[in-house]
Amino acid sequence: MGINTFFQKLVPQEKKFFPLFNSLSGHLVKAANVQLEVLTHEDPVKQKDLLKQIIQLETEADAIAQNLFDELATTFLTPFDREDIQVLTTSLSGVLDQINKVATQLKFYKPEKTPPEFKDMAVLIQKGAVLVNEVVQLLNDIKKPNKILKACKKMTELEAEATQLYHSTIAELFKKEKDPVELVKKKDILESLKTGTNKIKDVSVVVKTIIIKMA
Repeated sequence: MGINTFFQKLVPQEKKFFPLFNSLSGHLVKAANVQLEVLTHEDPVKQKDLLKQIIQLETEADAIAQNLFDELATTFLTPFDREDIQVLTTSLSGVLDQINKVATQLKFYKPEKTPPEFKDMAVLIQKGAVLVNEVVQLLNDIKKPNKILKACKKMTELEAEATQLYHSTIAELFKKEKDPVELVKKKDILESLKTGTNKIKDVSVVVKTIIIKMA
């Protein structure tokens, strides 16, 4: 146990970080929900409106992340290691950035038709976002580390499932898509969706590190 962690257990810490973390992870859930809706709808007008919502959520999330960094710079005693607060903030923002990247690709690439597996990948991201939100809220009270670690394990399992889905979908794309331009578009979008699940797994790694240090 580091000296900083020791004092964190003895002295009351600044609690203002937790509402900001909760808000950031809440935005992640909203963005993941909208992304799933985007890949469910075929109506281009509806899709356009949903894509705007993702961009707005990502912009708001950036402001929350900046607020966290500002608080970190001016707070003497934090609820857990300063470096972990920074990494957790960056990791949460990374998932939102990836969802926004997919939205941008859909907006400009305008694929003729998205494979149903894209929706399946979005479902995994949505489930992962819910788990992220759950563990972030539980960090406010680390008296239940087993519950947090269980959720982190589920995030890792979702990423593994996404990896299998990615490989099978890539194989189908190269087998069935005859238009080389459409193939490139769909491959790029699929890779961005897969990276979203990687980012969720990254959050689980950060959270597990925090739990280990606070044990």
